[in-house]
Amino acid sequence: MTARRGSLRYKVVRLTRARAASGSLSRMRVARIAATVAGRGLLVLVALFVSVMIAAQVYRVAVRNIALRGQIAQVEDQNQRLGAENQKLALRVVHLQDPEYLVPLIHEQLGLTKPNEVFIEVAPSTPAPQAQ
Repeated sequence: MTARRGSLRYKVVRLTRARAASGSLSRMRVARIAATVAGRGLLVLVALFVSVMIAAQVYRVAVRNIALRGQIAQVEDQNQRLGAENQKLALRVVHLQDPEYLVPLIHEQLGLTKPNEVFIEVAPSTPAPQAQ
């Protein structure tokens, strides 16, 4: 396998060839092994960095997902409450269109009477002070 010019491996190979020419063959082997170990170590570090970055992104997405689920639950509760209130208001509309419901309501709240009818309002009595 040939090393690309400018790479670390190329420099190591060039350095070891220069040393090999001087008669030190075992140093060349040691340099190649060192370059291989350094390259693999760098590869492991890059893989570790990438996996940590992916894990951080997954964590951020999970936290956001949990927050959104909480918001969805709140909105669903609010929808249920508003649905119940809508049913009460719909029932009130039906009652307000019924004359049998309206007549007593008009008498009680507005104090209106029909012709030849007398409206008597009784005030609640105040309790007598207790004798000591």
